[in-house]
Amino acid sequence: MATLNAKVLQWASAQLGKQIGAGECWDLANSALGQAGAGTSSDFGPMGADDDYIWGDEVALKDALPGDILQYRDYEMTTTTTTDVTFSDDSGWVDSPSATVGHPHHTSILSKNPGTGAITVLEQNYMGNKEAVRSSTIRWKGSSTSTTTRKPMKRQDNGKMESALVVVTVDVTVTGTLKAYRPKKP
Repeated sequence: MATLNAKVLQWASAQLGKQIGAGECWDLANSALGQAGAGTSSDFGPMGADDDYIWGDEVALKDALPGDILQYRDYEMTTTTTTDVTFSDDSGWVDSPSATVGHPHHTSILSKNPGTGAITVLEQNYMGNKEAVRSSTIRWKGSSTSTTTRKPMKRQDNGKMESALVVVTVDVTVTGTLKAYRPKKP
C-alpha cells in the first residue's frame, strides 16, 4: 500500500466513533488527507457544495487501495432478499423484501477492497445527520447469490411446521457513480 494511503487509513481508523470537523462526510476525508501530508479536494478541483470533488489521481474501483478516497454521485445500492419456500405438496410462499442505501453526494475512505465488488469504507454523515465516523460495507458492482436448503418451516395455511425446500436469493444492484482517488502530494 502506498505510504500516503497507509497514513490516511491509519488516521481515519483511529477516528471511529468520533465526529470530525463539522461532521460532514467531506471533513473526514479532508482531515485524513491533511494529516497524511496529501493534497485535499481544494488542491485538485472544484469546491462548490454540490461539486463532485477530486481527491487525487482517479483509479479504477477494482484497483482501489485502502486509504483511497471515494466520491459518490447519485449512488444507490438495493439489496433484495427473496425467500422461496416450497412444501412437498408444491404449496408454499415467496417473500422479497428490499432495502436501499443511497448517497446522492457523499465522500468516504476505503478501508478494505478484497476485489469481489464488496468494499468496506470509513464514513461520517452517512444519513445526513452529522453521524460519527463508522465502518460499513457497500458494493461498487452488483451481485447475486443463492442458497438452497431443506429445513422445517411454518406453513401459512395451517401454522404447522413441515419440512420445506428453501431457496434464498440475494440480489444487489448498484446505480449511480462511485469514483476512487489515490492520495497524492499537492
